[in-house]
Amino acid sequence: MTIAELLSFLGLAWSRLLIFPGGVCALIAVWLAEAFERRRAQTGFLSFPTSWLASPITASAVVLPWLGVALLSLPGATALSRPIDLVAAIGLLEWSRLLAIAADLQRGDRARGVQRLAAALNGYPPLILSLLVISLGAGTLEVAGLLRIPESAAPLQQTAWFWIGAGALILTLPPLIEVGPFALDAPDELRPGLRLRMLGFILIAALPGIALLTRDGAGDWWRIALPPLTISAALWFFHRSAHHQPALRWARMYVGLDLILLLALLAAGLIALQARLA
Repeated sequence: MTIAELLSFLGLAWSRLLIFPGGVCALIAVWLAEAFERRRAQTGFLSFPTSWLASPITASAVVLPWLGVALLSLPGATALSRPIDLVAAIGLLEWSRLLAIAADLQRGDRARGVQRLAAALNGYPPLILSLLVISLGAGTLEVAGLLRIPESAAPLQQTAWFWIGAGALILTLPPLIEVGPFALDAPDELRPGLRLRMLGFILIAALPGIALLTRDGAGDWWRIALPPLTISAALWFFHRSAHHQPALRWARMYVGLDLILLLALLAAGLIALQARLA
């Protein structure tokens, strides 16, 4: 699917882009980018960041994550005419980080570029593995699959895979969105896109919790807002407490998480094989 096709596809659900979830998250991302910049520089009033409009490439650092957020299947968002794969949504969100890595390496700040690349390499393996484990319970890798909690009549292991993957997905967030020991500064023109990317991944990790709270059909706003706000608060506390800790120590922990998820996938394969041979 090309960008033109994607825009045409979302044109039928324009409120996703301009209102919810795309518009709301875009405004929050701009506010976060300027709030972090003001805190760092300790200067006057907030102003709308226009540096990301300097070129089409830097503008894409905001536009593509914005599209990725708009594709998320949040309760209350306008329904789409076709399902969206998680791979497509995550690919759109990741564009701003790829640009940040390239910008660091090209502008001479190779140390920060290497650190950002290392954080990505710590986050991608558990992200992929956790999504595969979730798919064992949801039966799909579509975005809507994160809202598809196994029914009570489903096999116990199916429910277990879903929630093990959902928990691992939350644990994957620190290196994935660069907080805590993986925290890094970003070029001014890429900061709004990176904040929007961060919000997108938090929403993805919150989808199972949202599904749990809205399972009885209730669509109260607090049921939708509580899981992402809880995850955001936990990440903020983690960032404050682990910001000065060495990233290498946490990298070893993520290797352990990768091994646990690999064992879970292996166990699922063995269970499926035994069921077929029985």
